Amino acid sequence: MKPFLPCMSKQRISHVSLLVVAGLMTTTSAQAAICVVPDSAGTAGLPPVGCEYETPNDDLFISNGLPAGTFIQIDSVLNSFFGIATAAGGSLGGEKENYMATLELDMEGHGTLTGYNRFIVMQVTNESHSAPRTPNTTPQSFATDMFTMQGQIFGDPDFDLLRITAGTNFGLPSPGHTTLTRLGPVGSNWNVDSFFDITYRIDFVGSPGSVLQGQSGSTVGTARFQLGNIPEPSSAVLIMLGLASFGARRNTLSY
Repeated sequence: MKPFLPCMSKQRISHVSLLVVAGLMTTTSAQAAICVVPDSAGTAGLPPVGCEYETPNDDLFISNGLPAGTFIQIDSVLNSFFGIATAAGGSLGGEKENYMATLELDMEGHGTLTGYNRFIVMQVTNESHSAPRTPNTTPQSFATDMFTMQGQIFGDPDFDLLRITAGTNFGLPSPGHTTLTRLGPVGSNWNVDSFFDITYRIDFVGSPGSVLQGQSGSTVGTARFQLGNIPEPSSAVLIMLGLASFGARRNTLSY
């Protein structure tokens, strides 16, 4: 779990504040796990099976609906892609990819929840879009977008409901970019460097008898999911993303 930046609000943690503070810090290039996939008709298939998107510089947060100064920090990994179906089209005019995936949630409590730790695995439904690319060229560099990502669990010992929603289709902008680099002659494997700047909403209802009993809320924030060697966002980009998240934040829970 990565260190948490200081709280900027006496009432509740604002993920916007976290992003602004992070944006004022010196940025570097961050590296997640290396991703290499086989050739598929002169390019690489997406999503990259066998690879995983991590959040090495960002975390997800649950804060709204918890006591002042209390929050849950969530280190996340998106992996285990299956049921993949691709078709021409999508919002970027290239390809759209529909698939299922696993979202790993490594939770750590702060404030009155200090000492709370949970590891939850959630199945999510995804649709991502990618811009056109030219097969059998290298590198292939193109825009992507996480159009839809959603998953939920019910009846957990701590969460009567835990739902994560993300993606442009839900009014939660989640742009990205992918670069494919061939590692040898025609037909050889591809190195994949990819990221999505995910805007997410987490809705929760605490389970009776748990440390979250009687608590519920919705938190909106932004986190970069990445694989490979990806430059961190600039300060200006982080601040803009934080402001966009603030504008999108909903304080009421609907389910």
